Amino acid sequence: MIYRLILIIFLSTLSTLAYNQTINEAAARAELEKRGYDADRFKQEMIKKGVNPDNINPENPAEVARAKKAAEEVMVLLDAEKKAKEKPAPTTKNQKDTLTVPPSKTVDTRTVDDKEKLTNQTKDIQKAVKDGATIEEAVAEKLQEASIGKLPPAVTYGQHIFRDKSLQLFRTAEDAKPTKAYVLGPGDRVAVSIWGSSTVNFATEIQKDGYIQATDLPRIYISGLTLGQAEEQLYTFLRRYYYFAKENYELTVTTARTLNVNIVGEVFNNGTFNVSAINTAFNALIAAGGPNDLGSVRKIQLLRAGKKPITLDVYQYLQNPVISQDFYLAENDYINVPVAEKLVQIKGAINRPFRYELIGNEQLAELIKFAGGLQANALKGNIRIKRIENDSIRIIDVNYAEIEKAGKNFALFNGDEVEILAINENVKNEVSISGAVENPGTYAMIKDEKISDLIKKGVLQDNAITSISYLKRFNSDYKTIRYEFVNLDNVINNAQSQDNLKLQKGDELIISSKASFADTFNIIIEGAVRNPTIMPLGTEDNLRVSDAVFFAGGLADDAIDEFAYIFRTKVADAKTQEYIAVNLKEALSNPSSSFNVNLKPKDRIVFYLKNNYTDESFIRIAGAVRNPGEFLYNPSLKLKDVLILAGGFRREAALDRIDVYRLDFSENKSTRVLAANLRLDENYNLKSGGESFELQPFDQIFVRLAPEFELLRNVFVNGEVKFPGTYALMSDNTKLATIIREAGGATDEAFLKGATLARGKDNIGYVIIDLEKAIKNPHSFENIILQEGDDIHIPKISNIVTITGATKASELYPEKIISQNKIQIPYQKGKSAKYYIDAYAGGISKDGSSRKIFVVDASGKVVKAKSFLFFKKYPDVGPGSEIKIGYKDVEIKEVKNGDKEDVKWGDILANSISQATAILGLILLIQNVN
Repeated sequence: MIYRLILIIFLSTLSTLAYNQTINEAAARAELEKRGYDADRFKQEMIKKGVNPDNINPENPAEVARAKKAAEEVMVLLDAEKKAKEKPAPTTKNQKDTLTVPPSKTVDTRTVDDKEKLTNQTKDIQKAVKDGATIEEAVAEKLQEASIGKLPPAVTYGQHIFRDKSLQLFRTAEDAKPTKAYVLGPGDRVAVSIWGSSTVNFATEIQKDGYIQATDLPRIYISGLTLGQAEEQLYTFLRRYYYFAKENYELTVTTARTLNVNIVGEVFNNGTFNVSAINTAFNALIAAGGPNDLGSVRKIQLLRAGKKPITLDVYQYLQNPVISQDFYLAENDYINVPVAEKLVQIKGAINRPFRYELIGNEQLAELIKFAGGLQANALKGNIRIKRIENDSIRIIDVNYAEIEKAGKNFALFNGDEVEILAINENVKNEVSISGAVENPGTYAMIKDEKISDLIKKGVLQDNAITSISYLKRFNSDYKTIRYEFVNLDNVINNAQSQDNLKLQKGDELIISSKASFADTFNIIIEGAVRNPTIMPLGTEDNLRVSDAVFFAGGLADDAIDEFAYIFRTKVADAKTQEYIAVNLKEALSNPSSSFNVNLKPKDRIVFYLKNNYTDESFIRIAGAVRNPGEFLYNPSLKLKDVLILAGGFRREAALDRIDVYRLDFSENKSTRVLAANLRLDENYNLKSGGESFELQPFDQIFVRLAPEFELLRNVFVNGEVKFPGTYALMSDNTKLATIIREAGGATDEAFLKGATLARGKDNIGYVIIDLEKAIKNPHSFENIILQEGDDIHIPKISNIVTITGATKASELYPEKIISQNKIQIPYQKGKSAKYYIDAYAGGISKDGSSRKIFVVDASGKVVKAKSFLFFKKYPDVGPGSEIKIGYKDVEIKEVKNGDKEDVKWGDILANSISQATAILGLILLIQNVN
């Protein structure tokens, strides 16, 4: 197992091992030695990591993954040791340069140090094993993938099926099911299914002696038979014991056996390969990378003991892949790939130019057939062959058309290069006509044809210019051109005219149209019309504004019918623009008026929307309405409408106080603000006897709140009271003690000193209170006024005191007691913080500060130790309190370059005169350092 594991780790480095080769100890040991690893040491280090290679289950992906991780760590360790031993001795500056060996041109494709790649490969192997593949097959698949990427491109036709994954190597467990031609053998697992009148299902493995045996049935020998033959034999056998029709019976191979195949000769990886028997000889060649650039693809030999050699021809397989079923493998078969003997290159006007291997009597005709046949433009009359003959290169011209017509062939030799020339694409009998004709294009030229004949084919358009046309004609070099002037009127009226020239190859007759020499101008109609458009302007310039409105479908509903504008650009002065205002109402009502302006070329007439010339105005409403907001103003909008649109009055609205503020901006006056106070009833009507109140743009309406209106305000009391729950504040000044009294008072277990009050209003948070004082003296400042949402909590009496911080507790108690850096001790009435620290925590630690002793009582109130000169007063401790001891804050910077020491110290506490004297002496000493 250690060697299997090593091969998994070294997947991308096994360039010398055949992918899908049987995993063996020698190969793995050789790989270890190549890397400088000692196998026994490797195994020992693995055991130290908690992984024994001898006990790894290769079918368990989790174990393989764990072993892989441990192996990677061992590799890192061994590599580090090796590098330490190989570290070169230091060189001196005077040491002469030594001769360095130039780097090898060989590309090192090994990537064992690429941890990410190794991780991905290992995951793929684990997945393959999980899916049913054997570990050998899984490793082989990864090696095959790595090798496929490194194979060179095919140089001979037929090699590509082994190099571009056209074929694949099937697994034992899946991928494909055997055909009827599959030859059964020991190790194959078969399944029999019978349904219908009898129902029988059983699966069994073909034993070494060649038989299978179902429960309570005799043996039947099927090894050496094809799957089809075994199916017939089993049908006859099982009919003795069960009643069923042939169509209700099936024999299948569920798991094919594996077998060893030896692949030798001109392949990329010679060796013995363990493959599934479901693979044919063609599939098995994938394991060896297929034939190399020297190997034959036409004379591959399948050798089997006691049998005649069988020849595999890739070309026959490509023409009929079904023949591969005749090449199933047996244990220890040999596949030999010899050197190709006759390779011929073909190129040019051929459908599949490539190098091909020819065998036997195959010659030029067969080569063309293998290459997919000639292209349509191939020149059959002269096929050029370059041949090496008598130590020289010669060219042979072959008239393949005559050879093909005579039913003969042309012999080819190894190394021949065949070039199929293409027919010259220049058409020898074409002329063309273009321009003002109904049928422009290219036409066949008939002998003695003239221009008049070409005109009849093209058919002149009505606007064709016949007084002059051009005949574009090649000069005698057939590269340069010239133009001949032709009067078509003469040609049409007199076929014997000198203008009716005789056509030549490549002539083009160019006929212009009158439209090419006429200017056209458009006008643009845009804006507030139903169909904005661009329309051509007549040559008489007799279109007017009213006509433009008509052609555009009329004015839009929201168009301004009072004016429009024409933007006119003069042809003579295109950089300037004239603006013409049009009285649109007059132009449309009286077309003969001067306002109905005549339109000129390039005029742009624009009609405008009413909204472009009006300002938006709003009415705003706020206050005690359900949906305050803004509403677009319109004279039809009334005060009642605004109130209804705003959702109506809220419960707390004061109907007799509706304030309306108005911005007065009368003509020629500065703006001022006016105010109106209105009283309405529940139906939004004025109480003043039906008077109407007209709204104006930008009015702001405010519905006031009823005086002293307030919904119920609640507080929450929980903990140690007799009736915990929610209570309403009966007045604006309800106090803490009052609510506790309404809750039935505190219980006997209540710890009033630890009561807390959380105030959610304005995100205030916790408020420190002393509930005991508030209850005893309702007039004290502790009896605070409550607000809505206050949450009062009264805990039970706690008889525990907590000590945290810089104490010597770690010297007194085991780790489990002080694991959270605190200790819990019983409460003793009347004791100070110093007492608890000394009695239970062993005193203050050496880095603790007696000036940083705090007591946090149960209510959250913090009391700090006080000092006067060398006298200390430590705070008293109540039940449920926490004693915190802070650390000294001393920072002394390092003295550099003779500078005086900069001493920063915050709280250095002295419990005695001797301590204070020692600290003062230390400071003086540091400050005097030079």
